[in-house]
Amino acid sequence: MMRAGKRQWRIVFQRATAATSALGVETETPWTDIEPAMAAVMWGSGAERREAAAENASQAATFRVVSTAALRGVTVRDRILYEGVGWDITGIAPVGDLHREIEFTAMRSRG
Repeated sequence: MMRAGKRQWRIVFQRATAATSALGVETETPWTDIEPAMAAVMWGSGAERREAAAENASQAATFRVVSTAALRGVTVRDRILYEGVGWDITGIAPVGDLHREIEFTAMRSRG
């Protein structure tokens, strides 16, 4: 298990919700907060960073957090808000034998 000191960045998990108008039209509403968490942030490899910079397209990172009931319900349709920027979740993996932590891999759009 990662020491608490390594989780030094505050992130917020968010979910897009849908609203249905009186006419029955479903529209997506702004992101709503699911749960804040303290995370360790691990950037992609040097090759991945160079490729992302060359393409000017996206940046990958992994966010490791303590597992909670709310975070175990997060899916790839949700996102992470980190330093005011939305990150699309692309992968979710429990960490360790007891699954006390979760790693979320996510991509930030630069466009």
